[in-house]
Amino acid sequence: MISFIAGMFVGSLVMLVIMSMMFVAKQADEQSANWQKK
Repeated sequence: MISFIAGMFVGSLVMLVIMSMMFVAKQADEQSANWQKK
């Protein structure tokens, strides 16, 4: 049971990291696109 809870905890942390990385990549993508337009 403890290993299951630990796995859920690690899984949610990994999901948070992946989501934040995707968010940062999207923001940088939009900024570079706006920069190229100028």
